[in-house]
Amino acid sequence: MSNMNNNDHGRVTGLPGTTTTVTLHPQRLGVRMRNSIIRMLETRIIVGGWSSKSRQIAEAISEKHGLQCGISNWNGIRVLGLSHAAAPLLAETLHADWTAFLLENTSYNKGYYRTQYENSMALVNGVDQNFYMTMHDKNSIRKVIEILAEHTPPELKHKAKQVAHLFRGTEPIEITTFRS
Repeated sequence: MSNMNNNDHGRVTGLPGTTTTVTLHPQRLGVRMRNSIIRMLETRIIVGGWSSKSRQIAEAISEKHGLQCGISNWNGIRVLGLSHAAAPLLAETLHADWTAFLLENTSYNKGYYRTQYENSMALVNGVDQNFYMTMHDKNSIRKVIEILAEHTPPELKHKAKQVAHLFRGTEPIEITTFRS
């Protein structure tokens, strides 16, 4: 296998019944990347662009360890595990974000964005456990992340800290990156 080119490797790893496992050495990651991954795992919210390597690593580690994480991107946030205590705070933040958006864009009062807002409010008020909220302001999204982190049950906080602690050590971490 040593004289295979990248295309040959791709064909072999893409065969039915194969898995590709990567060994990650946390001490070889840059400080910013390692701290970013730790922060994402501890708050249980994955942030960053689609091609962000720290985001990809955090997603793979959370999947491996069964840690449910929400996902934040440029236009909203996926909420997992909303508690009854956090719901009113989330509703208040969502309403403030929508109001601020309407002040700048009065023509969006009806239509797609209005429907998105109403759907999100219904899910927050119903304390749904898995939904996506469209939001327009980065500070509002950060506030939602803080609210969710603050109202995470203790057992989930403990599990998140244990998974994040893997990146503070020197032991290699195995991640399955491909299954056919």
